[in-house]
Amino acid sequence: MKSFANLVDVKCNICRSEDREIITELDIGNVVRCNKCRLFYRNPRLSDVDEISKYRDQDYEDSLCPSLHESRKEIFVTGLKKLESFKGKILDIGCSDGFFLKLAQQRGWKTYGIEISNFFLRRARKKLGDEHVFDVPLRMIKFKSNFFDVITMWDVLDQLTDPLGELIEIKRILKRGGLLAVRVRNMSFQLMVESLFKKTLLGIVRSPSTFHLYGFNNRNIKAILKKAHFSKIKVENSRLTTGDPYGQIRLYKNFSKNLVKKMYWFFSVFIGLLTFKNLLISPSIIVYAEKT
Repeated sequence: MKSFANLVDVKCNICRSEDREIITELDIGNVVRCNKCRLFYRNPRLSDVDEISKYRDQDYEDSLCPSLHESRKEIFVTGLKKLESFKGKILDIGCSDGFFLKLAQQRGWKTYGIEISNFFLRRARKKLGDEHVFDVPLRMIKFKSNFFDVITMWDVLDQLTDPLGELIEIKRILKRGGLLAVRVRNMSFQLMVESLFKKTLLGIVRSPSTFHLYGFNNRNIKAILKKAHFSKIKVENSRLTTGDPYGQIRLYKNFSKNLVKKMYWFFSVFIGLLTFKNLLISPSIIVYAEKT
């Protein structure tokens, strides 16, 4: 893999402040928290060009796709049921190998996707055809204004170099009354797990915490969506994936893993209801916002 040596300093993506504190140190840069708007982000980090190049060129085992399909299918099917009343043209940003869009296509949606990873792009175009699967960032495509009924991002927003800029462009190309659905890792959960697990737990479970370029929670995801002028914002605990596609839990079989996940999911839903959705402790959150 290409070696990246040069790191760049970045400002907070929401408020542009440089007043921040280090939360944890990583192999590349630190996770910091903006002292003004509380956004988490990686700083310093790779340049935008190097970040895109890293994702475009990264390779994976062929067995990863079936594992991801199995682990995410319930999330995708549940998501499509919630989006049913908006049915029309849908854009999935970071569409991976096109599995979600294929499910949407089978339910009558007109599908479009964006995927910059060469590994996943080839598989997405094989599933969906070349015409509506694009291999460049959103703003380079220049879609017409008010074009899409729904735009989705599944575990993508925190990996973008400019999430606020992406959301502003998304609002432009959404129809009035259109819906944005975003699933993203819950930074509140990730930090809690990081403090509990450190690097490993008895050599059996690797820390499941993951830090990309940005970290979102119930508070700052609302802040960035409001900054992009979205309305009717709803943030909920997201269902968990099934199985263990990334091999984090080495000892137990899928049945045991899924049982633990279901128990935690019900617990997170209970806590969410108890706190009127102010405390969301699922590993990921899902956000719905409209263009009004």
